[in-house]
Amino acid sequence: MYDALHIPAACKVDNVIYKKLFYENGVLSAADKKLFSEGIDKITWRYSLKPDNCFVKPYKDATREYGEVELIEVALTRQAGERRIAEIIMRTIPYPMLLVLQCENQTQLWAAHQRSSQNDSEKNVLEEPVCTGWMDSAEFGELSVELDFQTLRHGNFYELYSDLVDRISIHNARELMHNSQCIIHNCENLTGEQARELLAKRQATEAKIAALRAELKRETQFNRKVEINMEIKILEKERQTL
Repeated sequence: MYDALHIPAACKVDNVIYKKLFYENGVLSAADKKLFSEGIDKITWRYSLKPDNCFVKPYKDATREYGEVELIEVALTRQAGERRIAEIIMRTIPYPMLLVLQCENQTQLWAAHQRSSQNDSEKNVLEEPVCTGWMDSAEFGELSVELDFQTLRHGNFYELYSDLVDRISIHNARELMHNSQCIIHNCENLTGEQARELLAKRQATEAKIAALRAELKRETQFNRKVEINMEIKILEKERQTL
């Protein structure tokens, strides 16, 4: 399923990662352990991109150190708790990674930049993750073409990984525009940062609409109900331009 990514064969690992690693090294609650035990069938380390097998240079600055990039695959037993599972795996394994969640014939991708903690240089801080929705094999195949290793920047691992994060963000923004018929200009020229800003604004607007609808259900005064309905309509109109 990874052929379209064109990752060099020398990067292939295909080793099982046992759940015990996360139980021992991660700070997991009882609920987290239950989620891993019941929600995950298998974790596989598919690829490890390193300077000596893909000829990309390591990167280091005051806050980041990207010496390699991993591709890790997780077979789920159900579509539930994906965000928590992704966060635990990406926090426990301190390397930038493309995390591939699979459930039956559906696939979901996760990625997140990491940086060193200001309080403890030995710990990594996970930045806001980006993820796709669940995709069937055809949808995943289309996105794989956009994530083709050969088309990413190869100057260093930070550039390469930034391209992955940006292209997933742009894919998500385009999917949003397509599915909701958003009115937006130059959608083909979106940068990763612009795509993330668009998605964040959309998420904030959706949250406001949901909160107002909940308030509307509780409200008993007619005049206030009218006001809330007007606020919802304004936000729904704004949503079409995001």
